[in-house]
Formats: sequence, structure tokens, C-alpha cells
Amino acid sequence: MNLTETTDMARLKLQFESNSDFVMERKQLLGQEVVFCYFRPFVSLAQTNQLLSWMESSPISDWLQQISLLNGKLNATYDLQMSSLMEGYLIIYLLDNPIRNFIIKPVSSTIKRMINVPQNENVIESSFGAFNEDLDTNMALIRDELRSPTLTMNTLIMGTKQPKRTTLTYLSDSVNRKLLSSLMKKLEANKAKEFKHLQEIIKVLGEGNFSLISPCLTSERPAEAADHLKNGRVILFIEGLPYAFVMPVIITDLWCLNSDRNFPKITMITIRMLRFIGMFIALVLPALYVSLVSVNPEVLRIQLALSVAQSREGVPYPAFLEVIFMLIVLEMLIEASIRLPKSIGPSITTVGGIILGQAVVSAKLVSNLFIIVLAASALANFTLNGVQNALFIRISKYVLIVLSAIFGVLGTIGGIIWLSIYMASIATFEVAYVNVNVKEGPQDG
Repeated sequence: MNLTETTDMARLKLQFESNSDFVMERKQLLGQEVVFCYFRPFVSLAQTNQLLSWMESSPISDWLQQISLLNGKLNATYDLQMSSLMEGYLIIYLLDNPIRNFIIKPVSSTIKRMINVPQNENVIESSFGAFNEDLDTNMALIRDELRSPTLTMNTLIMGTKQPKRTTLTYLSDSVNRKLLSSLMKKLEANKAKEFKHLQEIIKVLGEGNFSLISPCLTSERPAEAADHLKNGRVILFIEGLPYAFVMPVIITDLWCLNSDRNFPKITMITIRMLRFIGMFIALVLPALYVSLVSVNPEVLRIQLALSVAQSREGVPYPAFLEVIFMLIVLEMLIEASIRLPKSIGPSITTVGGIILGQAVVSAKLVSNLFIIVLAASALANFTLNGVQNALFIRISKYVLIVLSAIFGVLGTIGGIIWLSIYMASIATFEVAYVNVNVKEGPQDG
């Protein structure tokens, strides 16, 4: 391409000339020689040309005024040109003109998916919209849910090698001021760091990576996110991620959903009690089985103890190994159901679970009673809200199983006490995990 190149054009060409989607082409605009620079996937050139066609009939002074009205940037620095180009903007270089370049937002190509239903959160009695990978769309969805003048969105550019827009969202009249101040300071202090995954976000925000409890609650649903904002929390949106990071996490997130309020109060209380009981069953039932079968069978009534002993007749190894073996197999079955294609995943895992359960009982590898315990524990685990919360309970139950195998019922009780103390000791972003009210008015700041 034979162009009368400016220094900035030459640098861009050298940087991107090996990219097949990078375009640098000569055009005529307002009777002047210009060069368009853009990435083809980001720009609908035909529609952008229509947007610029009105310039042809305008004098140069009006033209410059119109560029400013379009939020165009005149004579941008090379760093600004580079960052704008990566965000999908169009750079126009003027040859033989005192105005060296200007940057405008072109008509974009359609590269983002439409608003869809949530993929990982089933919706009952609530709106069905879900976040997607486009940050502006996610911000618009929150604006639509919360049409409040106090809704505040602060956008920062995080990272240097792969800059990403990151938006901190909150309601200024109800946000926890200490929480907001802490998050803003940490984000400002770490603007040069790249992050996209939860572990990187936690590290940037100064929280421990080895806590059993995640400091961020993820949500795909604008309605749920809006309710969290009304309760004084802060939401972090990251460009390219189709969900919101809700901060901080508190203990009631395990069994309470804001959308439960769409049911009558008695129904809401019943559903939340059911989730709480499910959490307790998922956590304690396998450990209780180990302690009562292998360490403290005398706790059971004689008829029940004989029934349990009969169900384990022929099982060649202790209850602890029986439980660990089958729980690991169950974890693999759950992971397989997540990874398999949706068209065959449910069928294969259902058939596989039935066949596997029947086979291990027939082979006298586990008892009939434990298959019931295993199924009840697995079902109860998934009554909890959110993937992160379910994982927390799935991991914690192994600690209780080990303590129960060593100390029996006393170990089970001790494990529950230890877990309670552990949760009481955790604070996420200076808010206690066992706190049930994050909301704090501005007067407390």
C-alpha cells in the first residue's frame, strides 16, 4: 500500500500489518485525501460511510463542529489511537492537513449475542433477561431494572497488555460506604494489573485465595443484581464476562434469593426453610452415617442398628472408605454432566448413575443404606443458591467425614462447631460473613 504516511500511521502499520483483519485504506472525504484505519470485525464500513456522507456537503468549519458533536477526538496521541483501535473505533488520518487525525465511533458490526435467558440459574416468578459479554448491554440492563437517579456506575480501564473496561456499580443512597471506599482504593491501586478470572479478581481486591468461601457472589440475572444493589451491596462488571460479581457475600446467600419475595410470605419462608434443611443434610448426613456405622453404633436403637448391620453384610471395607469412594464417584458424575453436550449429558449421567448404583450394591462394595444417604446428600446439596455456595458445602462435608471417622458423633458435632467458628471469623471486604445486613446509609461513611 503506497501511502503518504505520518509517523503514527507508520507505527500502526508496523504493529498490525501481519493481522489479516486490520484495514488501512485510502479514501476521499470532503474533497481531501484521508486514510481509514480499523479492524474489520468491529466496523460496518458501508453504514459508517453513510454516517459520514453528510460531511461532503458541509464546509470545513461545520465539519469540525460535527465531529465534536459525535464525541470525536481530534489530534489524538498515539497511545489513545492504539487503545481506541482495540476498542473498535475508526481512526481517520488527514493527509496534507493541519488536523492530523480524528477518532470516531463507527457503526459497529453485530458481533455480540442477543439478550437471552440465564444459562446457569433457573428463573421462577421473575424476569428472564440475562447478562451477556457486552459491558454496555449489561449496564443498560441494570439501568432498566433500577431507574433511580442514585444509581452510580464508575468505569475504569484495568490492565495494560489487554485493557478491559471494568464498572463498579452501586446505589449512592444505600451503599455500604466502607465497602465502596475499600473497593475503589484497591481498584485504583491495581489499575495496571490484568484480570479476567475470579482468582485474579480476588487477588486484585486483596482477599485471600485459600478461603473456602468465595468473597464474590456471581449472578447472571439483572433482577437479582438490582435487588442486591438495593440491599447496599456493590456490583463489579467486567467486559467480556456474562455475569455480575456481587460483593460482599453473607451467610444468608446460602438459602435466600431476593426473587423469593415474589411468592406469598408463608411460601417464601417454607422454601427458605427447605433450603436451610437441605444445606444441613448435605453437610452432615454422610458424616453422621460414618460415625453411627463405624464408631458409635450404640447410639442407634437396637432394631435400627441390626438393620444397618444387615445392609452392610458382605461389604469388605470400613464405612469411611465406602463413603469416600462413592462421594468421589458422585463428584466425577457431576463434573461429567457439566462437561458433556447438553443433548446427551442428562441421559448419559442418569443411566450411568442408575447402572453404577445398582452394580456397586450387587457387587457388595457399598450398602443399600448408603446409596440412600448418597442420593439424599446429592439432592440436598443442589437446593442451595449459586454454584459457589454449593461448592463450599461440597468441600466442607469432607472435613466432617474425616472427623467423624476418627471421633464418631463427637467428631461430627465438633466439625459443625469448627465450621460455625470458621464462618464467624470470615470478613469479606471488611463485612462479616455472618452479618445479615450489608446496607449502611451514607451518614455512616
